[in-house]
Parts: sequence; C-alpha cells; structure tokens
Amino acid sequence: MDRVLGGVLGTFAVAAILIWLGPDPAITSWSAQAALEAIFTWLAWRLWRRPRQDSLCKRFWAAAAVAGALKTAGGVVRAIQFAVEPASAGSHRTVPTLLVAAGSLVLLGFLLARPPDLVGRERVRLWLDAATVLVAASVFVWSIALTGSESAKSAGDVAWTFIGSVIMIVSAFAIVRLLMTKDAPFSRATGIVLTVAIALFGVSHALNPQLADADSRGSYVLRLVPALVLALAPCVEWIRGTLTREIPPPKRIKVTARLPFIAVAATQLMLIIQLPIEGLTIMSWGTVVGSVVLTAVVAARQSVVLMENERLVRRLDESIEALGRQEEKLRHAANHDHLTGLANRAFFDHHAQRLGNGPPGRGRAVLLLDLNEFKMVNDTLGHHAGDDLLKLTATRLRRSVRPADTVARLGGDEFSVLLADASADDAVAAAHRILVALAKPVRVDGRTLRPSASVGIAASGVKPFERLLRDADEAMYEAKRRNSGFYVHPDSAA
Repeated sequence: MDRVLGGVLGTFAVAAILIWLGPDPAITSWSAQAALEAIFTWLAWRLWRRPRQDSLCKRFWAAAAVAGALKTAGGVVRAIQFAVEPASAGSHRTVPTLLVAAGSLVLLGFLLARPPDLVGRERVRLWLDAATVLVAASVFVWSIALTGSESAKSAGDVAWTFIGSVIMIVSAFAIVRLLMTKDAPFSRATGIVLTVAIALFGVSHALNPQLADADSRGSYVLRLVPALVLALAPCVEWIRGTLTREIPPPKRIKVTARLPFIAVAATQLMLIIQLPIEGLTIMSWGTVVGSVVLTAVVAARQSVVLMENERLVRRLDESIEALGRQEEKLRHAANHDHLTGLANRAFFDHHAQRLGNGPPGRGRAVLLLDLNEFKMVNDTLGHHAGDDLLKLTATRLRRSVRPADTVARLGGDEFSVLLADASADDAVAAAHRILVALAKPVRVDGRTLRPSASVGIAASGVKPFERLLRDADEAMYEAKRRNSGFYVHPDSAA
C-alpha cells in the first residue's frame, strides 16, 4: 500500500509539473484526473473484494467502485474532447456531465439509504438535514455560479454547475451524517478524507464557470486536487480501516445539531449582502425563496426534534416510575415475609429500636406467639396445609390488633406483636382477642382444625427492646408449660 500511495502522489506531482510546463495543460489535467479516479476505482474494487469483510462495507465499496468507474469515464471523455477538438471542447459537456452525475448519484443513493441504526423520527431528521444542505447549496450555486457576474451561460454549463455541485455537497453531508452512526462502512479517518474530497468536487463544480473562464494552468492544477484527495481515501482505509463497520460515534456531534441554523444564518447573511448591492434582482429573489424554503425545512426539523424530546422525556418519566415501583417492591420484599405478608424480623427489630429511641409514652408491650401442634399439622397434612395455617394466622392476628400495632412473623410458626403506647393491661386484652380469633375452627385441606397458641407478654416503659423481647420469650414458654394460653412476665408491672 505504500507503493500505491506513492504512485498516487507521484501521479499528481508529475501531472502538476506537466500542466505548468507542458504544451497542453487541459489535456494533461483531465487525463491525470481520469487516472487518479481510475486508481480510486481500482482500490475501491480491491476493498470490495477483501475477504471476511462486513456486508455493509462490501456494499459501500462496490458502490464507490461503480461511482469511480463512471467518473473515470467522464474524465476520459473530457480529455478526448480537448485532444480532438480543443476549440469546441468547452461547449460539449453533456456526456461528461451525465457520466459524473450518474457516478455521484450511485454513491449518493447508498449514502442516503437508511442507516442500520436510524429508525423512525431519526431517519426523518436525517432526510430533513439532507434537505437543509440541499437548499443551502442550491442558494449558493444560484447566487455564485448561475446568476453571478461570471455565471454559467449555456444549458450545459447550468447542468454541469447545478447538478454536479448540489449532488457533491449533499454527498459530503451524507458521509458526515453516516459518521455520526455506529455503523459507518469505513473508518473515521477514511470518512473525513472522503468528505473533503467530495466537498472539493462540489466546490469545483459550483465554481466551474469561473474556473473555465480563468483557463489558466493554475486552475487546471486546482482541478486535480479533489481527484487526488479522493484517491487517497481508499489508501487510508487500507491502512486505518477494519473488516467490521462498527465504530464509536464521534464526540463532537454538536456541529451537526447546529448545522441547520448555520445554513439559515448563511442564507440570511447572503441576502443582507445582496439586497443593498443588487436590489430585487433575479439573484436576490432566488436567495429570498431559498431562505423561506430553508426556514420551513429547519422548522419541520425542529418539530421532529421536539417530538423526539417529548417522547424521550415521557419514556424517562415512565422509567423513573417503573424504577420507583420496583424499588418499592424490593423494599417491601426486604422488610416483609414472602408467605404471610407480615413484617419480618429485620423490620420488626428496626421498628422496635425506633420506638425505643422516641419520646417516652405510656410504655411498650411485646406479645410473642407460638402455634401449638403446628409440627403435627405439617407432618400429617403436608407443608402446603401448614402454609395455609400460617397465612390464616397472619390474617387473624392483623384483625385482632390496632392499625398502629406491628405484627411480624419471626420465623417458622413464631409470631410477634409490638404494641406502641400500651400498658400491660392493654397487652393482656390484645392477647385475649388474638386467642379467641385463632380458636375459631378452620377448614384446611379437607380437615377441620381448631388452632391454638401460647402467648408470652412483656410490658415496660423503661426496658430496652432486647430485654423486653427476652422477657416475652420466657413468658411464652411458661404459657406453654402451664397450657394457659398466655402468661405475663412478672416484671411487666415495673
């Protein structure tokens, strides 16, 4: 590839020397341009044939090879025209124009095709951006090349200038936008070189009448620069490119976001300059129409952007709400028993600690409850029957206490009730309600059961929660031993 790169630069250098010193600068310039475009075509064909390459990369370089072949043919025809009939070569541009335009359209069609990662409004925005550049380029060509002081005169000049320059400028824009995606079929360095080359072609077409009137050796050398840069693009791809198309998006994407406003400002500035000098001539009227159309396109683009922003904000709100709901579910799962829905031991301990750190009240009471003969239910009827009994117990416990009281399942068939701002008498009354509620018959797995429990009660206004829970545990085992239903720890009156 170093030799190919050297050949490209050498071709340009030799051609420039011959243009400056040789007898026929026009023939040399067009021949060298055709040679450079032929090198581009050959390199693009080799990139297309490169094995193990991504399909999108292959399609791009196939399109580039076809476009290069057509542009090469246009350059060859132009060189032949200058060689055969140099006097009338400037007036016979139809065939070269059509060949160059066809080649440009092949590449433009590929570049403006839907990029793989752009869908919906993003694709609409891409086309509106392309329309913005198209209108701005048309205003530029109209003011400089078609109605300027040295504008195109014949129909061939108009076609060559307008079609070629607009297609090239839009193609350069399309490459820039393609670089904004994650699926550009070339490396970033290659895309930059291609953009410069195609933009230079567009400028050369837009200024073609001025360059043609100049008819100097310097202008013929300048015509070679776009072809030189174009031939360098596949060389860069061979050196810097990869076999896959995925590249990280560029960091400076604000340029494309501001591009429509820059285009509007440029046309407005052009109009401000033209009106005092030219008045309302055909040139300024064209700029006025272009400015109005451009403003309408930019307004449509901003509407699409606003709709997209609203959609993103709505999705963000929905995501935040979903995260809030998920967080609430996780918090509930972390603090509650999955079977009964009651508070678990961690939540019970935390709540009791918070009550202990609060202002003093009438006191606190803890009821520790253990189901009698629960193991027998599990062993004879199965664990599913035991689970049903636990869920029923949880429901009856909640209905037997105040809404502000905390009911928790500590594990297995062991439950606890924390009564805030309550005395020992309040705790005894709650225990009576619980035992009465639990004693009601219930059908579980086809069997009638009469659940019973042993309740230990501990109440105090000064004891720490850990001590209170220990007292309730001792009282519960005393209630089991006595088979008395409930038992109040002796220190509860303190």
